[in-house]
Amino acid sequence: MAVSAKKQDSIEMRMISGLKSQMAENRRRLAPIIETVILCGRQGIIALRGHRDSGPFELEDPLNNDGNFRSLLRFKVHSGDQELYKHLKLAGANATYISPSMQNEIIAACNKVILAILVERVNCAKAFTVLADETTDLSGIEQFSLRVRYVDIDCNIREDFLQFVPVTDVSGKGLASVIVDSLVDFGRNLSYLRGQGYDGAGAMSGKFNGVQAHIRRIYPHAVYVHCGAHSLNLAVSDACSVVPIRNCVGTLGDICNFFTHSVRQTMQQSIEDLCPESTATRLKRLCPTRWVQRHDAVLVFLELLEPVVDCLETISTWQDRETSCKAHQLLCAVKQPQFLVAIHVLSKVFAVSMPLSRLLQKENMDLFEAIDLAVQLEIAINEMRVNADEEFAQLFGTIQTVCQKFDIDMCVPRRANRQTHRSNIPSDTPEDFYRAYVYIPFVDSFLLQLKERLTDHKTLLQSFRCLIPTSANEPTEADEQDLRQLYKLYADVLHCSELSAVGELRLWYSRVRNAVPKNAREALAACNKTTFPVIHSLLHILVTLPVTTASSERSFSTMRRLKTYLRNTTTEERLNGLALLQIHRDIRITVEDVLNELAKKSRRLDIRL
Repeated sequence: MAVSAKKQDSIEMRMISGLKSQMAENRRRLAPIIETVILCGRQGIIALRGHRDSGPFELEDPLNNDGNFRSLLRFKVHSGDQELYKHLKLAGANATYISPSMQNEIIAACNKVILAILVERVNCAKAFTVLADETTDLSGIEQFSLRVRYVDIDCNIREDFLQFVPVTDVSGKGLASVIVDSLVDFGRNLSYLRGQGYDGAGAMSGKFNGVQAHIRRIYPHAVYVHCGAHSLNLAVSDACSVVPIRNCVGTLGDICNFFTHSVRQTMQQSIEDLCPESTATRLKRLCPTRWVQRHDAVLVFLELLEPVVDCLETISTWQDRETSCKAHQLLCAVKQPQFLVAIHVLSKVFAVSMPLSRLLQKENMDLFEAIDLAVQLEIAINEMRVNADEEFAQLFGTIQTVCQKFDIDMCVPRRANRQTHRSNIPSDTPEDFYRAYVYIPFVDSFLLQLKERLTDHKTLLQSFRCLIPTSANEPTEADEQDLRQLYKLYADVLHCSELSAVGELRLWYSRVRNAVPKNAREALAACNKTTFPVIHSLLHILVTLPVTTASSERSFSTMRRLKTYLRNTTTEERLNGLALLQIHRDIRITVEDVLNELAKKSRRLDIRL
C-alpha cells in the first residue's frame, strides 16, 4: 500500500509539473503580442488594425495593408523572435490571440493594471482632491475627465489622470453622482476626500445645486476651490471689454489669422530682413483656451510690429484683389494711434501677469504660494495705477517713437459733444487723452477683476495662514484663533483636543524659528509627522487643496489624439486604456502584470500561475 501511494503521488506531481510547464510556455508565447500592444499604446500608434486585419497571419508582407499591429509582429518574427514565430505557426486559428477583440482585451487589461497602481498610491496618501472637467468628444459624447491631486511618499505633489467617464445627465446632481460613483468603482476611499477643483461653470460651482454643493453635503471636508487659472483668465477677458482694448484685440486676432495662410513666407522674409536678431519667427494666434499663449501673442506681435507693417505694405500692392484688399484694411487699422496705444498698454500689463499665468499651469504649485503670487500681481498693477502719470508718460514716449518711424500723426480724435457713445474726454494733449481713455480704464478694470476673482481664494486660505510663520515670532492671538477655526472644521480627522492643537502650534513656531518655510510644500517637508501630527495633517490638507484644473484640460488633448474623426466609434474601455498608456508613461507596466490580469478570465490557452 505504501508503494502504491508513493507511485500515485508521483503521477499527480508529474501532472501538476506538466501543467505548470504548459502554462509557462503559453505565457512566453503571448508575451511578444502583449509587448507589441503596449509599444503601440506608449508611442501613440492608435491605428493598430488595418483594412484587412483578419484571417491567417502571413509572415511575408501581404499585398493589402493589414495594419500596424500585424506589421510589428511580422517585424519581430523577422528579427528573430522564435517564441512568436512558433506560436503563430503552431497555434490554432481560434487561439492566435492577435484578433481585434484580443487587442482590445489587452488594452483593457493595461488600463486595469495602471488604474490599480494609481488607486494604491492615492489611498496611501490618506488625503486627495478630485479634479474634474467636462467636454464633448468628436462623436458627440459628453466626457468627464477625472483626476486626483495628492502628495506622494516623497512629498511631491501629483495630479494623476484616472479615466474619461461618459455622462448623460449634465445637471449638478447628475455630475456629482458620476464623480462619486466613479471614484468608488475605481477603489478610492472617499473618507480621504479633502477638496474639489472645478471651473466656474454654474453646474459645477453652484452654491446650492452645483456639483461641489452636492458632494460637500455627503463629504463636508471636501472644500471647493475655483480653478486659479480660470480665475485669472476670466479677469483678463473681462478687463479686455474696455472698448479700445477690445477693438485692439479684435484687430490683433484678424492679423494673426491673416498671416497663418498663404502669406506666411512673406512674413518670414520680412522678419529676416528687419529683425534678424529676434527669436520669434511668426505671430502667435489668440487661442481662447491656451491662456498663456494670449499673453505671448501680444508680446510677440509688439516685437514683430515693424516686419508686420512692412509685410502688409508689400501684400497690399499684390495683384490678388482679395488678399491685397484685406492687407490694406489691416494696415490702416495698425497705423491708427488708438491701436498703437492699446497694444502697448496691453503688453505692459500682460508682461506683469504672464509669469503668474505660467506658474498656475504647474502641478507642484500649492494654494498658499499661488495666492501670494496673485497678491504680488495685484500690488504691481496697483502701483501702475497709482503712478499712472509717470508710467504712461514713459510708455507714451515709446509710442511716439513708433509713430515717427511709421509716419503716423499722433493726435486727439475729433470731439463730438452731441455724441454720447464717443470718446469725448476733454484733454489738452494726446498723452492726456489716451491716458484717460485707454490706460486708466484698462488698469482699473484689470485691478477690479483681480480683486473680485481672488476674494474667495483669500477667504478660504485665511485660516490656513497660521500654519506657515511669516517671521520667527511666536504665534499671535489671531494665529491661534485661526487654528481653532481649522480644528472645528477637521476635529474628526485630527483626533486630539483643541488645547493640544494650540500647544502644538506654539512648538511648531519654535521649531521653524531658524528656517522659516517659504510655502506650504516646504513646511510639509520640514514637519515631522510624529512630533507634530496636527500641524502635519493640516499642512497635508493645505498642499492637497487644488490650485488649477489645467491638467484636466491637457487630458482633452490626449482624447482628441485618440478619438479622431476617422476613429469616432472608439469604445470607452479602449479609449481609457490607450489614454493611460500615453499619459502615465512613468508607470512601469510589465507583461507579467498584464498576463495576470488576463488570466482572471478562462481562455483557450491556460495562462494561470
